[in-house]
Parts: sequence; C-alpha cells; structure tokens
Amino acid sequence: MPLTAQENEVLRLSASGLGITVVADTLEQSFDAVRYNLTSAIQKLGAHSKLEAVIVALRHGLIDLPSA
Repeated sequence: MPLTAQENEVLRLSASGLGITVVADTLEQSFDAVRYNLTSAIQKLGAHSKLEAVIVALRHGLIDLPSA
C-alpha cells in the first residue's frame, strides 16, 4: 500500500531528526494528526519503529533526506 503525501512528508521530516511536536508545528497540523500519519506509515512499511520506517523509506526511494 503506497504512502499518502502526508505520511511521506512526516517521514521525510522525521528523517532529519525532528520530533513529532516539531513536525506538527512545521506542517501546521495537530500532534495527533502527525502521530496518526507516522503510525500509519510505520505499519504500511512493515516497520517496528520510526527509525526503521525512515530507513525502509530511504532504501526504497520513497523519501529523500531533507537538505540542511
């Protein structure tokens, strides 16, 4: 199942080391919405953690690391 645009963006920002609260502020979304999208992405990728989901997404070319 492909990632939604929101799931993709949450993972991309998480890849830069941002926590859920900062991602929520950056995307101007609620903490709960970001947490939902992150949890959904983790499940879709068959990962067990945010870190594992980021690694899987990077390996499969689903996200790019944000530029510094």
